Amino acid sequence: MNEIITAVELATSKVSVAVGKKDGDKVTVISHQTTPITKGVRHGEVENSHKVIDALKTALDKTEENLQEPVSDVILCVSSQFLRSEACSVKKERKDPGKHITEAEFKSWQKEALDEDVEDDEVIFEAIPQAFNIDDMIGISPSEIIGMNGRKIEGFFKLIIGKKSSMQNKLDVAQRCGLNVVHTTLSSIGSARAVLNKTELENGVALLDIGAGTTDVVIVKDNIIREVSVIPFGGQSITEDIKNVACITSDMAELIKVKYGSCIEDGINENKKLILKGTAGAENTEIHLTLLASVIYARMCEIFEAALYIIEQAGYGDKIPAGIVVTGGTCYMENIKDLGRAITGHNIRLANALGNISDSSKESCFDTYSSSIVGAVVRGLDGNVSLNGESAKYAPKVTQESIKTNLFGLQDEPQAPKKPKRSGVKTTKPEQPKSTVGSMFIDLFSGKINNEV
Repeated sequence: MNEIITAVELATSKVSVAVGKKDGDKVTVISHQTTPITKGVRHGEVENSHKVIDALKTALDKTEENLQEPVSDVILCVSSQFLRSEACSVKKERKDPGKHITEAEFKSWQKEALDEDVEDDEVIFEAIPQAFNIDDMIGISPSEIIGMNGRKIEGFFKLIIGKKSSMQNKLDVAQRCGLNVVHTTLSSIGSARAVLNKTELENGVALLDIGAGTTDVVIVKDNIIREVSVIPFGGQSITEDIKNVACITSDMAELIKVKYGSCIEDGINENKKLILKGTAGAENTEIHLTLLASVIYARMCEIFEAALYIIEQAGYGDKIPAGIVVTGGTCYMENIKDLGRAITGHNIRLANALGNISDSSKESCFDTYSSSIVGAVVRGLDGNVSLNGESAKYAPKVTQESIKTNLFGLQDEPQAPKKPKRSGVKTTKPEQPKSTVGSMFIDLFSGKINNEV
């Protein structure tokens, strides 16, 4: 296993490069460089490779300057709106039932699951073991099977499948920047590795990583990933909604969303508003905070309802006592926990990467924007530690036939992320605040919100 791991992520709003090394039982991120990007990646798919390559080269130049050495071998974080999951089983009859099941046997069964037939333009990213039957014993955990014996084996796997063309576009970008992709990891699994704690992993939890272009959903129970799914919209859709309703620029809409966005309008004074000074003789723009909240409420309801549907369809509606953990930049908005709890009925925790990362790491790694790439670094440095408790060798080379094992470890209880201070936009405050009812404004303005993603 390499002592230093470099991860690359091509996301909708940014391109990131992170470098980490082992620091005892934690990881120190010694470099973390991010380059903003617009209209290069959409919903996790590379649409303009030229823009993405320029952004990645900028991040790589800063990384190499920081490290004082070139970057070559990398882990590539993979995200896509086209991800889907599928269950499969592998049946084997062992010639020597008295012989203990070995790790090599376990890996051969997993490889057979990875070789399952999929559509021509699809590739299996992960084959995650769920449970095993051995003769008359049913539902044995993957962490227990090595060392047991038996004749008839049936292994159940969760396949995570994506578009081959989507993967190839990302590999092409990396290769055109002079990088050698030695391994891939799903961004959603990286986020889960970075922010979930021991209690959540064991008892059952759903992770909601609200990125700019997509919202990733990962369900974990008994330290095993049970479901990975993608909602094809996220924080950028909220920004576009605000932009269209308020008739302002995307940059201003993003600033207002982060600094003043609230998921519900209850308690917001109906007369409180933002004043954006006009330029080149244009009049000032006034945005009532109740209108802003109503726009955000509509889209956030859509995200939480979609996540709840995924959880229930997977059969875990009543099997995640640890609730839902939310990460990603959008989790900074006011009242997101209250709205999420009201819609899903589950407890909501906001999280960033803390339990796995040493205090000497770059400060930007502790932001919720960085959960996925930090998790990819941690996952790579786990080496022989997996979520299911088995030994899992770090793959030296990525191919469509590579065994991509579930390199999950456990972590200490992380703390809630800190919300950034608000600044930069002028507000007017009436003398006597007055609360409003949020649902009424949704009915009034729902027809004006752009719901295209």
